[in-house]
Amino acid sequence: MAPVRVSKFRHVHGTSAPKERCYENTGNAPAASPDSNGIDGNTQYFAIPWQGGGGPFTIIPLGATGRQAPVPKVFQGHSGPIQDLGFSPFQNTVVASSSEDSTVRVWNFSDAVSDVGGPLTRDVGVESSVELKGHSKKATLLRWHPAADNILLSASFDQTVKVWDATAGKEVSSTPAGDIPDVVQHVAWNYTGSAFAVTCKDKLVRICDPRTGGVSSSFTAHQGSKGARVCYLGQRSESDGGHLLATTGFSKQSDRQLYLWDARSSAEPLNKTELDQASGTLLPFFDPDASLLFLAGKGDCNVRYFEIVEGEPHLYYIDAFSGKDPQRAICLLPKRTVDTSNAEIQRFLRVCPLHVEPVSFAVPRKSDNNSDLYPPTFSSTPALSSQTWIAGDNAPPLLTPIDPLDALGDAL
Repeated sequence: MAPVRVSKFRHVHGTSAPKERCYENTGNAPAASPDSNGIDGNTQYFAIPWQGGGGPFTIIPLGATGRQAPVPKVFQGHSGPIQDLGFSPFQNTVVASSSEDSTVRVWNFSDAVSDVGGPLTRDVGVESSVELKGHSKKATLLRWHPAADNILLSASFDQTVKVWDATAGKEVSSTPAGDIPDVVQHVAWNYTGSAFAVTCKDKLVRICDPRTGGVSSSFTAHQGSKGARVCYLGQRSESDGGHLLATTGFSKQSDRQLYLWDARSSAEPLNKTELDQASGTLLPFFDPDASLLFLAGKGDCNVRYFEIVEGEPHLYYIDAFSGKDPQRAICLLPKRTVDTSNAEIQRFLRVCPLHVEPVSFAVPRKSDNNSDLYPPTFSSTPALSSQTWIAGDNAPPLLTPIDPLDALGDAL
């Protein structure tokens, strides 16, 4: 008889929020870029594109569940539809947007809310934003640096990835012409922000230096012609360089696949998992605190999740959450939003056809002491300033304890 695998997270299960704790009347949210998550959130708000001329988007307080205003206050500054949205990990009232008009804007809406966590009191115009211009085609993806303040990455259909100093409104680096010869489909920072990975239509994964933009290595991931996605799998120890990453993609027969890689030795994947034959591209989300990898496809009703472990076989399938409605967009909220009293370890937001639905992942237990489930998590304080990072310093993200008495989740 095979021994039972010991893990605190072996029985994690996902649950949809009841209707009264969803965000109703959001059916006017248009689809963002097929390559982006289509929604983003922090500990106070979430942001989604909205219908209207140019490229408006809106933010909704996490605590404002129920029916939303049919005509909300919006951010208006682009001349083309929104492609991606991203909140700063260190400032609750700073959000970035990328657009089909080829520009990126970084918005500070602190003067458009009565208090942090409150709703917008007015529309937000370009005077509250910094415009980052440099792409020649639509800007499709945004990623904030995980440890350095105000460092933002953007990818575009012009086959470049740029790194910006959002404070100064200046470009730090750009991938050299020809280094990425095809359309960028996805991009991800490593744990310390010392490198980023890019997946492209030419089926290669490229590891790039963010300060020069140069490609340091590349390897072929999935053989299918549909889009591939990538995410780094944290940093296992202080001596680990954070080289482990996951890719999702398709086989030549259109089977959806999940591969794990060591970027230092990428001739063969560490693990190959064949999933199914559905058509939606799988977006990967990694929780470094619990070492759980979540996969969610646009158009799917489910979210699969796996536990990443040291050594063979490197991952174990745990389970899949299944909802009633397909998701048009999805994002993972910061760990500091979970309800620790109910052993909740992660919370997602799914954009469904008529509403935005929170999904809670929790460990089933009756203990009043759940502290073993919550190691220190990402802090809201940057480890580095933008200038220090640009000068060459690297540092892991600062961590903070999760205090059950300060949990935000029971208010959502």
